[in-house]
Amino acid sequence: MVSLFGGVEEQIYALIIDAVFPQKHLVKVWVDDAKKREVFEHIRRVVLVRDAKEADMLFLYHEHKALQKCDDCIVFVGSYPLLLKTQKEAIGGFFWQKGRPNIIFLRKNLQARGIHLPKDFSKYIEDRP
Repeated sequence: MVSLFGGVEEQIYALIIDAVFPQKHLVKVWVDDAKKREVFEHIRRVVLVRDAKEADMLFLYHEHKALQKCDDCIVFVGSYPLLLKTQKEAIGGFFWQKGRPNIIFLRKNLQARGIHLPKDFSKYIEDRP
């Protein structure tokens, strides 16, 4: 079952990256979890970087100091509790809940960064205070 999630996760992350960076040929990604890095290694257009300051997009699965170092990075998180903690910085999150994938984008943060997602993603965009 883990391999099933791995393949599905890879596809979902690829869709998210394509939606956030539709015009960018290669996207520099920094991931704070070694196991999750393996998922991103197989996504076309993704170049994994070792320094968060070099990244176009951070994928966080743990509370991390990288948020303090990277003012211009786009942040996406891997759990609902982490999304709640980083809702001022993160544009959204993707996580599994009851065996199902959940994707949330935060409208306010998308607008602040000038990110316009494809219409297919509108059902994942939420308003938060």
